[in-house]
Amino acid sequence: MSEQYTATVEAILPGGEGLVRERNHTVLIPNTVVGDRIQFQYTEKKRGVFRGEIKHIITPSSQRVQAKCSVANTCGGCALQHLSQPTQAELKNKWVTDAFQAFIDKHSTVISCSPQPNNSGFAGRRRVRWFMDNGKLGFRKRFSHHIVHSDSCMAITQDLDTLRKQLETSQLPQSIQSIQAVALSNGTHIILESEQSCPTDFTPPKQDNQQWWWSKLGTPSIQALHKPVQTLFDTIQITENKSINIQIGPNDFIQGHAKGNQILIQQILDWSKDAKRVVDLFSGCGNLSLPLAAATGIEVVGAELNPASVKAANNNAKRLGLNASYQTLDLFGVFSTEPFINADILILDPPRKGAKRICQQIGQLFPKKIIMVNCDIAAGARDAKALADAGFKLKALRPLDLFPYTGHVEALSLWEA
Repeated sequence: MSEQYTATVEAILPGGEGLVRERNHTVLIPNTVVGDRIQFQYTEKKRGVFRGEIKHIITPSSQRVQAKCSVANTCGGCALQHLSQPTQAELKNKWVTDAFQAFIDKHSTVISCSPQPNNSGFAGRRRVRWFMDNGKLGFRKRFSHHIVHSDSCMAITQDLDTLRKQLETSQLPQSIQSIQAVALSNGTHIILESEQSCPTDFTPPKQDNQQWWWSKLGTPSIQALHKPVQTLFDTIQITENKSINIQIGPNDFIQGHAKGNQILIQQILDWSKDAKRVVDLFSGCGNLSLPLAAATGIEVVGAELNPASVKAANNNAKRLGLNASYQTLDLFGVFSTEPFINADILILDPPRKGAKRICQQIGQLFPKKIIMVNCDIAAGARDAKALADAGFKLKALRPLDLFPYTGHVEALSLWEA
């Protein structure tokens, strides 16, 4: 529809889109701020939801600020650059508390999300995937495969932004479709992605702090472009005077924000005092439970869907001399709950779709406490209802902004029977 309409933005929903009402329609519009008076145009209706785009801001909201990024209105990465960082934190607090409101009572502690001090403007994401287009690297436009380029990306670390510029000036194979980079404590995994096999005449520059890989899209295959393969790790502080190094491979999951990950782990350490046995489901490579085992010497039993992550977790546990073991399980299917019964702490860190089956079986696991980490707060609220129905009470809730500038927020919650 080419006709333009006028409305006032009433709310910013999880994901970062603004909500307006036009006649009998609710319309979601990106790059908006509560209180903006706008002219907009409908762009699509998908799955019963109308979406639109701003054509003109008639009266800007008093909360609107100038976006730091020149392509913030078109790039699909950052939805909240038109809000100050304190306002972003307030908004993300509201999203999480609204989602879990039914479970909050006078005995629940809510720990507010506060903006991280940020003098450089860079948001600090350490994991990134760029798409290649005519020798330039960028991100996909919102709801599109079109690639958006910018001179600088504020969402990632400054070092990764510098790496992007270096990659663009390198003589990379034309067949590359995308590049992933994972910045760790002692170096960076650089993963070149293509539907083709690695060209035999390509030798990437060799640096002590970079490990290059070639990954064939659509397959699990990945090959190192340098040998011997460098061991890259994430350093995690577990006490004031003690830290551990968790080895991270190119395909291992790691939280995208290093400081945020440290805050997440410290909160779990605080909530797990006096625990003697911890069960970690959706354990990844042990990011949340290995620090527990290292800090206190407790027993950890974990499970994960990805075999590569399970192997990495067990290797890390063995190398660090920890009493922790992990196994590969389909945690969305039917599995034996016997190894995971009677934990002092049950950690649940599921992917975006949540941990529905486990939460429905929570009565068979008999944990004393549950710590749940949700990257999708709607799925987290559904899982929370299953825990509440099983008799667990929400003792503490903490929103965590592990995705600065974006419309995403992590919810960390503590439950007791």
